Amino acid sequence: MKKTMKIYMAAALLAVVSPAILAQAPVKVVCNELKQKGNELVIDAVITVDGSQIKSRENLSLTPVLESASQKEGLPSILLNGRISQKVYDREIALNNLQDEPRFLVVQAGKNENVINYKTVIPFESWMKDARFVLVPNMCGCGKEEQGAPLVIADKVLTRPDKRYEVQPTLAYISPEAETVKHRAEVGTAYLDFQVGKYAILPDFRNNAVELAKIDNTISTVVNDKNITLEGIILKGFASPEGSYKSNTVLAGNRVKALSEYIRKKHDFKPELFTLDNGSEDWEGLKAKVEADRSVPSREAVLAIINSNDDPDKKDARLAALDGGVPYRYVLKNIYPSLRRSDYRVAYQVRFFTVEEGREIIKTRPQQLSLSEMFAVANSYEIGSKEYNEVFEIAVRMYSDDPVANLNAANIALSKNDLDAARTYLAKAGNSPEAIHARGVLNLLEGNLDEAGKLLEQAKAAGVKGAAANLDELRKKEADNQLFDSFE
Repeated sequence: MKKTMKIYMAAALLAVVSPAILAQAPVKVVCNELKQKGNELVIDAVITVDGSQIKSRENLSLTPVLESASQKEGLPSILLNGRISQKVYDREIALNNLQDEPRFLVVQAGKNENVINYKTVIPFESWMKDARFVLVPNMCGCGKEEQGAPLVIADKVLTRPDKRYEVQPTLAYISPEAETVKHRAEVGTAYLDFQVGKYAILPDFRNNAVELAKIDNTISTVVNDKNITLEGIILKGFASPEGSYKSNTVLAGNRVKALSEYIRKKHDFKPELFTLDNGSEDWEGLKAKVEADRSVPSREAVLAIINSNDDPDKKDARLAALDGGVPYRYVLKNIYPSLRRSDYRVAYQVRFFTVEEGREIIKTRPQQLSLSEMFAVANSYEIGSKEYNEVFEIAVRMYSDDPVANLNAANIALSKNDLDAARTYLAKAGNSPEAIHARGVLNLLEGNLDEAGKLLEQAKAAGVKGAAANLDELRKKEADNQLFDSFE
């Protein structure tokens, strides 16, 4: 027999099987345990018999029985003999004349209460799951036999549940603040080729047709959209560091001016629409690309020169002289062309949309919707529906660093039990009461109940409505864990 485990919910068990007295026999019984443990059924009952009611020539047989609608099984019985009946029993046993039924205990009834601890373990069978446990009394004496009505010891076997309790969390979303003006921008980079030392835009020179088409397409997309008002175009030109810093600065400035003139004439824009910025030699870009390219010869020495406090022209001279010019020739061929570029930003303003409009816009141009508009669109669908979830997932893609977008996306992930995704979103969800609440729900679903309790209590104190419901879920999970542990 396995070692005895703590009795789970003893108070509840006793409430179900509180002591009763059999009218036909001087018996009362209390069931301490009737529980499945693995492949066994553990039985623990205390049977009390008033021996003074059993006459000298009588005996009382008490047979515990497990019975369900489909099957019945008797267990070894208890036999209490009166004084003379016990002598007869002992004599028959000594003479080997008695073919008795299996007995748990045979004892002479005392004059007062006889207390019998009925403890046994039997193999558990599936039909026992729906069985009740009764005690059948049979009083015999003076040639008469009287069977009493069965006394219910326990109305059911306590069995391990088929599966663990699944937490049903309540989630707390945040409605984002509405934007007063919806400013947006399309950004890109063009790598235009120029003749040496010149700044005229030549559309058919080398790959310029492709690069100019990128800018034209971006601008056309904005100006042809009826929902958009163009606000401005910001251009910033960069040069690679070879040659004089002064001449490169002038050259970069002239080239970005030439690009603005090309765009202005192409699209018939006013000059005041443009903002120009001269980035001159792009040493920051050179540093980033050398750090990313492990094939650069003498890479550490190159980075040391780039990071030095020397003026740009001296840096350029030192790079050209380093290791016989090998590193310089490498960066001149493989890195410098990417530094000669024009970054462009097409800024615009988007009108506000109704919910019905938003339902369509989110499918094709979600970047035009504000977070608050997306929230309104989501709430036009049934909570938890495919469409509802998709809106929040789009929102976090469009606003990947926004705490509110990340919190709401985390809640969607939690609702789908995608705990890895929820954890990733919550890392960027900030520390609002709702974010603390969501982390509590994550810990609850992961089974970290102590940490979940702390976080949910914080959220409750901060006024998050769903926290109380989730604390109830936590208590249900704790009770379920205790129940499962009791069957180990």
